[in-house]
Amino acid sequence: MGCNTSTAVVSPIVSDPAVIKINNPSLMYSQLVKELINRLDETERKQAISLCSDLYTERNLLDSIAADSDLSTLTNYMRDKIEDDNPLCSLGRLMSEMGSYDRAEYFYLKSLSMENNDWMRRSAILNNLGKIYHDQDQLDKALEYYDKSVQLQCQHVPNDHPNLSADYSNIGTVYQKQNKNDLALEYFQRALHIELKSSQPDEELIALFNNNIGLIYNNQKEFTQGLIYHEKCLEMNEKLLPSTHPSLALSHHNLAISLCPLGRVNEALLHIRKAIEITAHSLPDGHSQRTAHQKLLNVIQKRTR
Repeated sequence: MGCNTSTAVVSPIVSDPAVIKINNPSLMYSQLVKELINRLDETERKQAISLCSDLYTERNLLDSIAADSDLSTLTNYMRDKIEDDNPLCSLGRLMSEMGSYDRAEYFYLKSLSMENNDWMRRSAILNNLGKIYHDQDQLDKALEYYDKSVQLQCQHVPNDHPNLSADYSNIGTVYQKQNKNDLALEYFQRALHIELKSSQPDEELIALFNNNIGLIYNNQKEFTQGLIYHEKCLEMNEKLLPSTHPSLALSHHNLAISLCPLGRVNEALLHIRKAIEITAHSLPDGHSQRTAHQKLLNVIQKRTR
């Protein structure tokens, strides 16, 4: 299985075992880190434990995780999403999900050095490196790695191959951050078109691409168009994702952004409160996504006064 890309980022807070809350998402991250590190050879294991000393534990956390059905569902989902033949690559993905970008870069570069003979895996890792630079707003560096991934793939497959849809979308997100909305929309629509005509379309990617197109329309203040795409995204994510997944919260957040300027303030309030409820169960206090949800709630509430 190749390395994957990700959307949501989560920073762990590991509490004392005696006071740790059952629904604390840090349980999940510590358990997954332990599982992955235990798959490494001795030398790599020592280095990984040193690098992840704040997360690694010898304790068995599975019973505590199983005691919370939502956390158990999310843990199983995340375990499947980060699974890779190379545990270093899985660790890179997990660190990226947690927003621990220096550690994600370390594990991805380690993985890249081991994949000299597999262009598909190299392309996936290059794409993932682009993602962590992107998340840190190193946009030129992100675009450089996304382009490297596309160029490598185009040496082996046509430029409308399904493997390229995620790469095109990622390039679009860079242009979006650079306020090049027309270019961003072009790449998002290209990604969606490719995935929709694929013989085995990836429903999660289709939901993501709908979300991205909706964001561009919102940026251009075409909120009715944005609403159409965000409603599609939310409908799909409610079927695809665990009820406490942070990406589901983002769907509610973005839908609220579309609804509020259209005068549908009460509906917007319902969606942003749902986003806050979801991330209260899946992200730690102080996480940037939770902060963003709260800020949007405050803005919408001012519209009701």
